[in-house]
Amino acid sequence: MILVTGGTGLVGSHLLYELTQKGEKIRATKRANSSTSFVKWVFGLYSSNAESLFNLIDWVDADLLDYSSLLNATAGIETVYHAGAIVSFNPSQAKSIGSTNVEGTANLIDACLENRVKNFCHVSSVASLGEAKTDGITDESCKWAKSKGQSAYAKSKFLGENEVWRGYEQGLRVVIVNPSVILGPGRWDSGSGQLFRQVKKMMPVYTEGITGYVDVRDVARSMVLLMESTQINGERFILNSENLSFRELFTLMSKSLGKKPPRFNIKPWLVDVAYPFVFIFGVLSGKGNAVSKANMKSAFSKTYYSSEKIKSTLGFNFTPISETVEFVAGVYLKDLERR
Repeated sequence: MILVTGGTGLVGSHLLYELTQKGEKIRATKRANSSTSFVKWVFGLYSSNAESLFNLIDWVDADLLDYSSLLNATAGIETVYHAGAIVSFNPSQAKSIGSTNVEGTANLIDACLENRVKNFCHVSSVASLGEAKTDGITDESCKWAKSKGQSAYAKSKFLGENEVWRGYEQGLRVVIVNPSVILGPGRWDSGSGQLFRQVKKMMPVYTEGITGYVDVRDVARSMVLLMESTQINGERFILNSENLSFRELFTLMSKSLGKKPPRFNIKPWLVDVAYPFVFIFGVLSGKGNAVSKANMKSAFSKTYYSSEKIKSTLGFNFTPISETVEFVAGVYLKDLERR
């Protein structure tokens, strides 16, 4: 029996689809007030048999901060895929991010140990990695060394990983994946989905910053393959298809959405000019400070991630980001037509 936490999220829903296709016995967690409609929608994107696949899932209400609910969810489970987390760079959410991503992961590890779960796959992030090597490449050997200037989310993913390694030391088979920026369909009001919505409206500006991107379908597929390779234990794997500049990404999105590519290059010094207005707007709107100055400046940083480890270990091939963008943009345009 397999358990997937965070089953109603972008990664969780795609992971559930990957597992149901294999005919696995699956249990998935959701919050008591969460809907499973997004999962059904995702299944419908890929299969004409979506309803039958969805019905293979045994849904249970659980909260990562409620230990008794996790004990119930992990009872009789052999393998856990932990995709439940808060993904946010809003400083006002720092407390809840830490609670869910760190304390929640600790609770889940304890429940797994108590119920003698054998295998645990943890969805972390490249945000938990340390600085690049001298050649400028960030890989699995880049260890976290300092937290100054790091977002609450980055800290939470690093500390959450420490809880997973604690489980490993106590006999749990552990595999950690560190995806770069995940691109996938749906959730147009948050995460990478929000980028497609913004580019469709207008995205005339860009920065010279560079980071990595990966298709959500590749994240789900690689997780399943890693857990099926039972000899892999106590390892982490970066999941990254390509390193692209923001200009390259926004240009791909613009073309796929029928918009003009960005034309105006924003310089780093403008962050200091714009940040006070961002802060004031957040306070006046009641939404809090939506983004920190450190996050704004990260748009100018250039980070190159290597996924050679999973390629050499599994012979894994990632979907080109141009194909991912075209697919997601197509889904978004069809979604707009239906509204």
